[in-house]
Amino acid sequence: MEQQMNAVKQMIEMQKAGFDNIMNSTLMFLNQSDVMLNSFLGLATWMPEEMKNAFRQQTETKKQAFEFFKKSIDDGYDNLMKLLEEGKFPKFGQ
Repeated sequence: MEQQMNAVKQMIEMQKAGFDNIMNSTLMFLNQSDVMLNSFLGLATWMPEEMKNAFRQQTETKKQAFEFFKKSIDDGYDNLMKLLEEGKFPKFGQ
C-alpha cells in the first residue's frame, strides 16, 4: 500500500514539474510579447494615446489572469498532496 502511495505522489510531482515547465515557458513568451508590444507602441506615433493605453491595459489583464490561473493550479496540487499526506485520499483496492 505504501508503495502505491509513493508511486502516486511521484506521478503527481512529475505532473506538477511538467506544468511548471510549461507555465515558465508561457511566461517567457508572454514577457517577450510585452517587450515587443511596448516597442511597437513607442514607435507608433500615428496611434492615439487612448488606443495605446487600451493595449497596455489588456497586457496587464492578461498577466493577472495568467498569475491567477497558475496560483489556482498550484493550490490544487498543494491540496492534493496534503490530502495524500493526511491519508484522506481513497485507499487503493477498496
